[in-house]
Amino acid sequence: MARGIQLSALADLPRNARNLILMEPLWGVFGTVVLYYAPLYMRSAGLTSPQIGLLGSLTLALSFGFQALAAPITNRFGRKRTTLIGDLISWTIPMFVWATAHSFAAFALAAALSASGRIVAVSWSLLLIEDVGERQRARVFGIINLIVTVCGLMTPLVGLVIARSGVEATMRGFYALGGVGMTVMFVWRDAISQETQTGQAAMDQHRQLGLVQSVRHALGMVATLRSHPGLQSMTVFYLLTVFIEQLSLFQILFLGETLNFSAQTLSFVPVVGAAVVVGLYWLGLPRLAGLPLGRTLVLTRSLGLLGAAALLLVPAGNAALMLVVVAVIGGATFLTQTYRDAALFARLPTQGTADLYSAVQTLTLLCSIPAAGLAGAIFAASPHSLFVLIAALSAALLVLAVWLSRREGGARGGEGAELKR
Repeated sequence: MARGIQLSALADLPRNARNLILMEPLWGVFGTVVLYYAPLYMRSAGLTSPQIGLLGSLTLALSFGFQALAAPITNRFGRKRTTLIGDLISWTIPMFVWATAHSFAAFALAAALSASGRIVAVSWSLLLIEDVGERQRARVFGIINLIVTVCGLMTPLVGLVIARSGVEATMRGFYALGGVGMTVMFVWRDAISQETQTGQAAMDQHRQLGLVQSVRHALGMVATLRSHPGLQSMTVFYLLTVFIEQLSLFQILFLGETLNFSAQTLSFVPVVGAAVVVGLYWLGLPRLAGLPLGRTLVLTRSLGLLGAAALLLVPAGNAALMLVVVAVIGGATFLTQTYRDAALFARLPTQGTADLYSAVQTLTLLCSIPAAGLAGAIFAASPHSLFVLIAALSAALLVLAVWLSRREGGARGGEGAELKR
């Protein structure tokens, strides 16, 4: 599979993008499974819905602090070195903590370590995309999202083990195995990647600044978002999609506890999602590439609203209908993340990319901190109410996408300047 990708879709990409894409499956086979089953694992370990939600908000709150350090650290130490060290701290160590966690305190420790991954979210994204031409970026993000989704095909195999050995015992073993596998992947990836040209220039510039000065500079970039044409409205779109993603943390518990689907049935949800994403990548993205980006966002968020509303109508125990609905939701999520990220990077200037990207992430995290805690409280009181809220926010996101599309087609200057592809 990797060989086929390299010969076709990756042949014209720069070294970093090509190699990071080829290494991504080694993260995906572990990351997708542990993230998917995490709520069930925490529940089996004795955590309540409010505690699970509190952990989500705790992670976001700490992530906000780490996000303030992301650009200074990435600029000072480079995209390549920051990604290696950051991944070891935010993934390798937490995987082993999760594997042995028996209390809320242990899960909180793992959440705190995992939150430092916000630094890597900046450094890895820049290592991946900075040397890639603007017209190729949507394709790169699409391939990454495709790989992560396809790696979800592991979940039915893990589901079979869960059916025999239980959620807790199975996931403890998988977390430990993932800790080893991810460490190998991080070191290997570092060996075959190189610092980007922009990253090297940033390192040279920030060596002259103290860390405190760099942090102040990074935080100050939040206030400059309005001065970049179109970036402010795109930031709002980005923020709302992330907020909805945080609320959706409880989807697997909604399907399992409210709609009465077994863990083995739920293990096929990522399989259906992977099939949809593969189809969208090979058939959908080439057709969408010919559309203005604003219209593409409208189409993807129309699909998202359809899925969010349909989930509320799924009868308990109707596996076929449930899989159709989650396929729609998965397809909408894949398309939204692909074009949202490409649109955001298209709005960022060549100079100060790390600072502005980190500023967007910082603002997004600040506004998303209460999302998981809010979701946990609502879910504990009324599971259906949480997904009514998600549907309402999906409607608001569609309205924003329509507004962006109209501004794209009707204006040429300021915030209404045409979105670059």
